[in-house]
Amino acid sequence: MAKFITGQDLEKVIYDIIWEAEHTLLIVSPFIKLDGYFKELFDKHSVNPKVHLLIVFGKNEMEISKSLSKDDFDYFKKFLNITVVYVPNLHAKYYGNEKKGVITSINLYDYSFKNNIEFGVYSELNILNKFKTSADQEAWHTCKQIAEENEVVFVKRPVYEKKLLSALLGKNYIKSDVLHDITNSFYQVWGNSNQKRIIKKLVDFPSELDLSSVPKVRPTRKEVENAPKDKTTLSSNGNQYGYCIRTGIKITFNIERPLSYEAYRKWNEFGDPNYPERFCHFSGEPSNGGTSVNRPILNKNWKQAKDVFDLSYDKQKR
Repeated sequence: MAKFITGQDLEKVIYDIIWEAEHTLLIVSPFIKLDGYFKELFDKHSVNPKVHLLIVFGKNEMEISKSLSKDDFDYFKKFLNITVVYVPNLHAKYYGNEKKGVITSINLYDYSFKNNIEFGVYSELNILNKFKTSADQEAWHTCKQIAEENEVVFVKRPVYEKKLLSALLGKNYIKSDVLHDITNSFYQVWGNSNQKRIIKKLVDFPSELDLSSVPKVRPTRKEVENAPKDKTTLSSNGNQYGYCIRTGIKITFNIERPLSYEAYRKWNEFGDPNYPERFCHFSGEPSNGGTSVNRPILNKNWKQAKDVFDLSYDKQKR
């Protein structure tokens, strides 16, 4: 049940959400400024690769440091599993982990906790409301969607070595790799609208890395020069490639599985087979919402895809 809270009760809930996170810690706050106590709470997770710290902040396009100082940003960089997303028009505030969350007026700002009158609506996930839609569940999904739709500034992911019987023995954490870091240019020229940069989003990055996932075999010149030049290419074992309908990355062509593994994990949170996606599974071109899990190939490409892959018409669900 949702509960209205304020004052010390609100402070305690947010402290608990940060401290008790086990898998995901979601912080949505336009302004972030950490004092020693906040850092003490966050430090609990700094060496734990199992906890994904997802920070969404914003405002002050011409002077980003007013929203999040460079020092505080550098503090977060030490975490082993972290994503930082910038949303220029963010005004909402939300704090949540896998068990509880609070929709609130308070920024993650030491002054606000010490001086301001702030409100919040708190809810906790338990066996009775786990399968019911709640305001907190909607807030959680909305905040995740905001994070996915906006620009990523910093990403670091854990690297694991899978054991021989990984289903039984698990995996070993090896290290963490920085996959994306534009903080230097972010603080220097973010307000310059003429500054060109490649926009990266959360969907472009995996949730973790496999130590053995990078190919180790060097291709021969003959293999590269003789590779098919059309948009659907052949892998070394003869399988034909298509494209993930959410990310556009190259994957094995399978009309029944048109999403990459990571994209499927995100899609599966809602599991809507008609949810509009961004790319054509056959050509890889932008679909502008014209594809979905049920209809992964653009209509204009269906005949060519049918001929290339010997598909029956009913495979493209209508």
